[in-house]
Parts: sequence; structure tokens; C-alpha cells
Amino acid sequence: MPLTELLPLVKELSHTDRLLLLHFLTSELLKNANLIPLGDRDKISIPNLHDSFEAAAVLAKALAEEKAAIHG
Repeated sequence: MPLTELLPLVKELSHTDRLLLLHFLTSELLKNANLIPLGDRDKISIPNLHDSFEAAAVLAKALAEEKAAIHG
């Protein structure tokens, strides 16, 4: 189907359906470029601060210090 036939149909879509179409097209473009769509990041193990025990220890220490400063 040529784009000239598709555009009038897209204009008739609701706002929500346009957003879903945008998400679909973006995901397809990312797949074609061999990139990882944001929604698929959870399926891949990516190390980050949420998995860092060192970061957790630093946060726990900061929270304990703040609690001591507030409550004495």
C-alpha cells in the first residue's frame, strides 16, 4: 500500500491508536537497525545501580546518617 493511501487512514485513528502505531513503527525500525527497543531491556541482563551491592551500601549509609541527623 503506498504511503499516500495510508496517511488518510492514519489521520482517522484516535490519539491512542496513533501512539500505538508510533510505538510499533519505532520498535520495527529499532529491530531493523539491530538495536534493542526500550520495552525489551528487561529481557536482557544489563548491569546498573539497581544491581549494585556497593550502591545499596552507600545509600543505606546515607539514609542512616540522615536519620541520625534528623532524629538525633
